[in-house]
Amino acid sequence: MKINIKKILDKKEYCEKIFMEFLNNKLIRENQSQSFESNLNKSIKNLEFGNFILDEHNYSIKEKLPNKTFYDWCITIYYYALYHAALALSAKAGYESKNHVATITIVTLFYYHKDNILNKEEIRFIIENMGLEKTDIDLIIDSKGLRERASYGADELFELKQAQNMQKETSDLINKIRAFLE
Repeated sequence: MKINIKKILDKKEYCEKIFMEFLNNKLIRENQSQSFESNLNKSIKNLEFGNFILDEHNYSIKEKLPNKTFYDWCITIYYYALYHAALALSAKAGYESKNHVATITIVTLFYYHKDNILNKEEIRFIIENMGLEKTDIDLIIDSKGLRERASYGADELFELKQAQNMQKETSDLINKIRAFLE
């Protein structure tokens, strides 16, 4: 099955159709447990830890590990903060999924198309940083994009600016989600 991520974002009817396909194929399940709090808490903890590690580059990391940086780990931590925020939103809507595309579909349908809580740019930020492309993609995704390049790309140089940008945008979005869910 091919999913057009751009179309999920641009067309509510298509997003609803894909949501129903995921539901019928049990890739999305109803979840009445209201477990959004645990995912929100995990999101906030990851955000705080990412911020701590990024900030420590100016202090203990510089002292104890001279000439070393861990910006790639900051990006990875922010990815997980974002992912758990999306899972929290999914749970609050009454659904759960362990599939990234299905999770994006839930968040887009309920918080963009139906309730307009998140705007198009915020949904795009989630899509791009969860490693999903805006073009047609296979349902089974090998790559998680920026997170995997950060974790496994030995030759990839991650600059401070990338980590700081991810920090700001992730913080802004998680704070918005947190305010809505609490």
